[in-house]
Amino acid sequence: MNGTDCFSELRERIETIPLVDIHSHIDGEHPSARDPKEIIFYHYIVTELLSAGAPSEVLFSNLKFDDLMEKVAPYFKMIRNTSTYWCLIKMLREIYGFEDTEITEKNWRDIKELIVSHADEEDWYRKVLRKVRLEKGFLTFRFDEEIPRYDSEFYVGALRIEPLISRLDREDITGLEKTTETSIESLRDFEDALPLLFKRFSECVAVTASILPDEYFIEPKKEIAEEAFKKRLDGSELGSSEKNHLRSYAMHCMLKMAEEYRLPFQLMLGVRRPIPGASPPDYAIVGFETKSLITLCPLFDQFKEVKFDIILANRVQSHELAVIAKNYPNVYTSGYWWYAFYPTIIQQFIKERLQMLPRNKMNGFFSDAYVVEWTYAKACMVKLQVSKVLSEMVNDGYYSKELAVSLAEDLLLNNPKRLYRLR
Repeated sequence: MNGTDCFSELRERIETIPLVDIHSHIDGEHPSARDPKEIIFYHYIVTELLSAGAPSEVLFSNLKFDDLMEKVAPYFKMIRNTSTYWCLIKMLREIYGFEDTEITEKNWRDIKELIVSHADEEDWYRKVLRKVRLEKGFLTFRFDEEIPRYDSEFYVGALRIEPLISRLDREDITGLEKTTETSIESLRDFEDALPLLFKRFSECVAVTASILPDEYFIEPKKEIAEEAFKKRLDGSELGSSEKNHLRSYAMHCMLKMAEEYRLPFQLMLGVRRPIPGASPPDYAIVGFETKSLITLCPLFDQFKEVKFDIILANRVQSHELAVIAKNYPNVYTSGYWWYAFYPTIIQQFIKERLQMLPRNKMNGFFSDAYVVEWTYAKACMVKLQVSKVLSEMVNDGYYSKELAVSLAEDLLLNNPKRLYRLR
């Protein structure tokens, strides 16, 4: 069998594998798009349109879809080469039956009609998810918001908590007070509120936090953290040392709760934000500090019973992370976040992890989607890259075809089910 035949066979078999999506921003009450803007102007696409020259005052206005497309449709031809655009067109063609291969000034009304025709279809999101073959997807629940209604056949929750680690300003503390129905006037009150928070979100299967590159961790001194917390309550500014001690103390508190509730801890790394002038609304670019990963290692060692799932947005730290996961049994690797969601980088991540790590230490799908239609598009991209990498390994004589398919099943389905204890 030649290389092309091997790839084609593996791709066909991998397409049938169900998968788990360990991170999304989907609204549990409305999983599918209700407005064409939610599909066509997904923020990954918006960033590319802005970069191509589309006016920001138009893209971030309150214009309706028709008025928006009248002004920015010409810019879509400038992003036809990107893999995000490939995802968008593939989704429009395979889910909605769109027949063209590009978005133009002449056909965008046809796209709108196709999307709108399904917007009020009650079971539309289920049809899309069955096409995705989604076994479970994670919804993001903010610590200071109500848990929405959601379809538990397809979804589970992950508790998002980084403001309670990295920032801890008066607004965040007030949000925690509201959620836990307590008064927080000291660091001790903060600690006492956390069991109430975790009990409130006990249906969640993971804890999630996005950590900035310069937010590193030390062995905290409680007395410094207490004084820093008081200053936060007063609205006072903290010095660098105070921030480090308070952040590190809060992280220790969260990890103790994750340990008690047996919740894997997702750490999302590699993004700097906000960056003035970067693309709104995120104002983010990739970045890293040389000590950002190494300062996590003492936490990996101290909290051996906590399973850490590390998710990267930059490619620079990919090898370092794989080495860390190789050395720490409780450290896992997942997906390709944000600016890493491009074929070359996805393939690099998969290759490094397959070649360096035990097969149970990696999770292969992470959509970051806001509607299920984009879950489908992202799944298509990932399965294609998994097929490419595994067929290359087969052709080079490292794997048999059967082992390759078995590894794909682990990446997409078995590993996240085991790590997150999904039924």
